[in-house]
Amino acid sequence: MGIRGIDVSHWQGNIDWKKVASDGIKFAFIKATEGTTLKDEKFETNVSGSNTAGINAGAYHFARFGSKSEALAEAEFFLSVVKKVNLSYPLVLDLEVNQRNVSKSVLTDAAVAFLREIEKAGYFAMIYSGKSFLENCLDESKLKPFALWVARYNDKLGRDADIWQYSSSGKVSGISGNVDMNICYRDGLRAQTSVKTEKTSTVKPVSNKKSGKSTTTYTVKKGDTLSKIAQKYGTTVKALQRLNNIKDPNKIYVGQKIKISGNVSKSSNKKQYYTIKSGDTLSGISKRFNTSIKTLQAWNGIKNPNKIYASQNIRVK
Repeated sequence: MGIRGIDVSHWQGNIDWKKVASDGIKFAFIKATEGTTLKDEKFETNVSGSNTAGINAGAYHFARFGSKSEALAEAEFFLSVVKKVNLSYPLVLDLEVNQRNVSKSVLTDAAVAFLREIEKAGYFAMIYSGKSFLENCLDESKLKPFALWVARYNDKLGRDADIWQYSSSGKVSGISGNVDMNICYRDGLRAQTSVKTEKTSTVKPVSNKKSGKSTTTYTVKKGDTLSKIAQKYGTTVKALQRLNNIKDPNKIYVGQKIKISGNVSKSSNKKQYYTIKSGDTLSGISKRFNTSIKTLQAWNGIKNPNKIYASQNIRVK
């Protein structure tokens, strides 16, 4: 069925994010900016509330541009606002109007310039649009490298997309009035793109003479979950909960120090990533890097080994 999510702005007023989480909402795209001057007054408050409730938070920018130069100016403004908060879901270009009445080619090129600028800043970029606008006012062939979020208020979306906004009149606990409802079909969405190698300098083995074991301290990063940390160090979520007195496994935060019992192998100090290309299969990648399909699935949260996509960045070592 996919993952349930919402998107919000100041129009939703004061949100009780704990109630939103209790209603089964797993992600929220939060309006940050519009054009080159408008910042949503509830942006920081909503991101903070979403993070505290354990809901993945992404941010979106409502576009007003009609040229590459205007798009780059809007991207710069967007980035200046989002860099001040902690996000765990992508940055989104909300493009649903042709403000300057330019050609399909010009508008699409401007959108690509915006999205590339977001990627240059190290973020995972995606584009949102209405189904009709996307198919008639933009050149989709130029947008293939980017994740796609499409709005269509119908029983079926009727096309491929990573996220489907299926209603603008949803009801969710903790929010007064209507709210946009979404279903995400793509695993592994995140706020930032991964570098090819990453040294886990935040892992510090500490002696534990009584038990004869070592205790590892791990600092939680953006996008981490207790499940991912458990997989990484060969332990269980329950063991981490007991060791760190964590009541709710879905509520950890960036910067939190997590104790992990056991030894960390040298090989875990360096991870390697691979960017999937057109024609790749998980089977072929596993052979290339001398690992198994199941290991790749576990490391990257891939439920269906037959569903991977070009430009996806996955851990291979």
